[in-house]
Amino acid sequence: MRKVRKNIATRQVIHIVGEGLTELFYFSHLKKFLGYRYSISPRLFENNSIEKIDKKIKELLNEDVFVICVFDADVSRRSDAENRKMAALKKKYEKNGNVILCDSLQSIEYWFLLHFEDTHFLDSAATERALKRYLPTYGKTRKYLEKDSWVRDMIADAKMIKACELAEKYQGRDSYSEIYKAIKKVKE
Repeated sequence: MRKVRKNIATRQVIHIVGEGLTELFYFSHLKKFLGYRYSISPRLFENNSIEKIDKKIKELLNEDVFVICVFDADVSRRSDAENRKMAALKKKYEKNGNVILCDSLQSIEYWFLLHFEDTHFLDSAATERALKRYLPTYGKTRKYLEKDSWVRDMIADAKMIKACELAEKYQGRDSYSEIYKAIKKVKE
């Protein structure tokens, strides 16, 4: 007699690709604190150009995974060539249901700042200075980022909910972060 197998819905694997150490440690700490389900590995967070990010997205899509890509958009503002590359990357994946591009302008620090205040800045240096009012020792060093207390401080007291609401409110403005899209996806 043949056994009947139940159809079990499987979750698609989510991989997060990013631009550098800040993104790597932020999403690693979130995963640990909030139990989010996604894969994250250092090889996907080297200092990446838009071309390297695109190559990693293609490789992961070939493995049939869902890709969340997190990067800063400030480079695109300093160079017309980089702006065209970023626009092309966004256009290429805008209708792909297995990719979410989560860029932040000026930088991911703007996303972090939204956890604490409703604001916007036009340059990353001002954003970092403002962030240090809430995370006084914040720095982009491995030594700082690998400690998890900075992320714990950001997610305490429902601050991430506030950050998601503010990020959605400022979508498409001079300062913005689309990381809220990644948060929504990994909460599903």
